Amino acid sequence: MRKHLQHYGYFTGRSEIIKKYGFVPSKSQLISSSSDSESSSGDEDQAKYKGKPFVPDRRIPVRQTRLSYSLNVRGQNDEGSFEPRWPIEIEVLTEGRVKHINVPPQQPELFYKPTTGHMPFVRSYDENNGRVVFNYSPETCGYFIRSRIGGNREGCRPAAVTIRNSEDTTVLFESRFESGNLMKAVQVGEFEYELYLRYDLYTKRNTQWFYFRLQNIRTNRRYRFTIVNFFKPTSLYSSGMKPLMYSVNDAENRGIGWRRWGEEIVYYRNNLPTPDNPSSNMYSLTWTCKFPNDNDTYYFAHCYPYTYSDLQDYLNDIQNDHIKSQYCKQKVLCRTLAGNFIYLLTITSPTTSISSINVSTSPEQQIKKGVVVTARVHPGETNASWMMKGLLDFLLSDSADAKVLRDNFIFKIIPMLNPDGVIVGNYRCSLSGRDLNRNYKTILKDAYPSIWHTREMIKRFMSETELILYCDFHGHSRKQNVFIYGCENKHLPNERLKERIFPAMLSKNDPAKFSFCSCKFKVQKNKEGTGRVVMWAMGILNSYTLEATFCGSTQQDRTGHQFTTEDLESIGYHFLDSLLDYCDPDHTKRDRILHELEDTIRHTIQMKLLSRGINATSLDDIDLDQWSSEDDSSDDGGSDSSIDDGLPKHLEVIAAAKIQLKKTRKKKSTTKASKESKRKDEIDKENIDKVDDTRKPTPPSTQRPDNNSDSIRYDGSNETNNRPSRWPVLSRTNNVTNRMTPSDEKAQRSQHIFNTIYGRGGQNII
Repeated sequence: MRKHLQHYGYFTGRSEIIKKYGFVPSKSQLISSSSDSESSSGDEDQAKYKGKPFVPDRRIPVRQTRLSYSLNVRGQNDEGSFEPRWPIEIEVLTEGRVKHINVPPQQPELFYKPTTGHMPFVRSYDENNGRVVFNYSPETCGYFIRSRIGGNREGCRPAAVTIRNSEDTTVLFESRFESGNLMKAVQVGEFEYELYLRYDLYTKRNTQWFYFRLQNIRTNRRYRFTIVNFFKPTSLYSSGMKPLMYSVNDAENRGIGWRRWGEEIVYYRNNLPTPDNPSSNMYSLTWTCKFPNDNDTYYFAHCYPYTYSDLQDYLNDIQNDHIKSQYCKQKVLCRTLAGNFIYLLTITSPTTSISSINVSTSPEQQIKKGVVVTARVHPGETNASWMMKGLLDFLLSDSADAKVLRDNFIFKIIPMLNPDGVIVGNYRCSLSGRDLNRNYKTILKDAYPSIWHTREMIKRFMSETELILYCDFHGHSRKQNVFIYGCENKHLPNERLKERIFPAMLSKNDPAKFSFCSCKFKVQKNKEGTGRVVMWAMGILNSYTLEATFCGSTQQDRTGHQFTTEDLESIGYHFLDSLLDYCDPDHTKRDRILHELEDTIRHTIQMKLLSRGINATSLDDIDLDQWSSEDDSSDDGGSDSSIDDGLPKHLEVIAAAKIQLKKTRKKKSTTKASKESKRKDEIDKENIDKVDDTRKPTPPSTQRPDNNSDSIRYDGSNETNNRPSRWPVLSRTNNVTNRMTPSDEKAQRSQHIFNTIYGRGGQNII
């Protein structure tokens, strides 16, 4: 029957192709893959389809992996479909993917001591100063249109200068690779360069993430680099943070990875106005450095890069591991605006038995509880991906604690929520030109697909099991250490302060990096669209944002140490370790921490009362209902700082175009009506002037007889050669009643209009 339908063109096999590939492959991919399957007979194909229902069962549990876009169907001939998809206006280098080794430094990297002094103004602000040695600014129409693998079809135009000879010391810059960000480099001295970062695509803001390549470097020469177009008035670069540098030669020959690099590091306000407000100024980051090798390739970055391709390699390794793939099921939750994959990992033990952590035998205790963890909603916060990697490494390991976690919980993990922004090198926004972490309440499924599908997935997950924790991993650009933003349950007396138990446990398990004092729990109105607030409003009491600094720690023995990838990965391990403590059936730890939190808050209330001159006898007499977190702000402008900034760019452009079209139509209609009215006024004025010329008497001194004038022809008192007039006598003020010429009718209408304008007194004027 299938072949019969195919013969007449009613069966195309499209659904089966999508099921096999997870997408609609190109014709070349189909031809290459068909060569491997030509040996299979038609009988085998019919046996494959025999017994299948005509209408598939659509009721698939959320914890069951769907085959659509699944990595399980990854084949040898469809690798291209997993390559990053770029907006069509973006130029991408074809020389190969940039890869780095991940080797933490053997020695601690300490904060630098800030220097003071006169910092240079932006000299390249004047076009006559400096020489542009690299310039790449994508030409866009203001919003995302479509994407393709490899970006711009025309390839890469020359963006950097050409080295004239071996004596030329000009640095060659490049950023047209995955996650790269550098818009322009201006040489203002032989070894001094001013750098401009590219704004987030389709915006005019959000310059924080940088990642670029340098070549033609001379050793034993001191270079100065100054990034001149930052927006934030404060930065961790003022608190001891250093940029990251990577040497290709040192990585290949000595096994050295990313390292903190630079001296004379200063973050300061400059003389460059912001693009949207000329009265405000931008900020500069300047540093000097020497490079270790000649004829080497170097990279500078804001934080340790972690690209979309890095994630795909990591997930592919998990899929190819026979043991890990048994309890880590991968599927594609949805596609982004550019068509890149949003991966959803479901991690749990394949058995239905519950570990000894749940000693109760009640049905409620035997159901696995749910945990949701997400990361990289802000593409420039790469430290979030390293924390996620540490969490996954531990959760998929063969340790006893990892087995307990898999036996008792179902983990839904989305390791990268904004791959489009990660690919193009954005800091904060997606290709919609908006911050995804302000749109968790959205109904725009097509504009924010990853956010909409994540929220709906969590809703379905909550309908199946109890969801005890939600956490979104972020990076913070202004505060040190690791900390949490939560949501206080002050309107639920039985749940008061319980949202602080998990962060307090995390601070005890990782005191060298996690700062409980930096945790904030106030829910602010301008954060209502964030993931943690929306999930908290949906009923998840333990809804958090985990923030990790871009710099380092000020805690205990790690004071003054900058974070490495190893430090960031360990945070993922401590996160899961604290989850075990929190869900321990023995509530001794939880009760002790809750009691400590209550005592701490009572002490805070006592200090406030004493500062107001009110004497509090003892801590036990203080009512916790008096405590309020109104002064406890939830953010100071790091990762979670922007407000809801409106519609997606493409919808904003459409709305603006409609408004402009209405204005244009209204203007055209008004212009047409005004032209007609103006023409009528001109005609009426001409008629009035004509009546004036006809009826106004001529002064005697200048009056000349006119034989052809109407006054002589129709006036009986006028005589020529003393002959009586042949015509009846008509007075000048009398009207023709029995017969009127067209000119007289026109004059009468004009007279009526004139009287209407000037009143009846106008007759005396005439």
